[in-house]
Amino acid sequence: GIPGAIVECGVWRGGAAIFMQGFLKAHGLAGRRVVLADSFEGLPPSAEGDDPDLTPAAYPELAVGLETVVENFKAYDLWDDNIVMLKGWFSETLPACDIEQIALLRADGDLYTSTTDILENLYDRVSPGGFVIIDDFGVLASCARAVREFFERRGETMPALEQIDWSGVFWRKEAAR
Repeated sequence: GIPGAIVECGVWRGGAAIFMQGFLKAHGLAGRRVVLADSFEGLPPSAEGDDPDLTPAAYPELAVGLETVVENFKAYDLWDDNIVMLKGWFSETLPACDIEQIALLRADGDLYTSTTDILENLYDRVSPGGFVIIDDFGVLASCARAVREFFERRGETMPALEQIDWSGVFWRKEAAR
């Protein structure tokens, strides 16, 4: 019942997005847009001192091409016209994307700047009552720092985080006051 698209930033092989698309279809919600943002070339180098080196040179397995992700969706018969692919760095694709409302935002940017780009460009589009998932909050200090500093820059109290597992957290966005 929350208006908006399902958005995943940082797709890798597509597993989480495939699960989300499968859930939508299984529950008769197949008309909702599913937006997948990723470079589909791996992670960029980072200038942040506490970011790990996750570049394709260090971790080639993180560079999964767009065609592979599409084939993974098709393997489960879950590819359709409601899926939108945003190929490129978040700093380039997210500011200009045409997403007006977001029901669920899943951020798996790993790095400080990537996480910041996601929040700066998309958080205000998350519908009241919508959900935000930060995949690497519990394992990458720079990711957690990006979330904390995002709310500090806005002069807002950070929402109460719910732990998903050893790595991920989520919160439900409250209505504007």
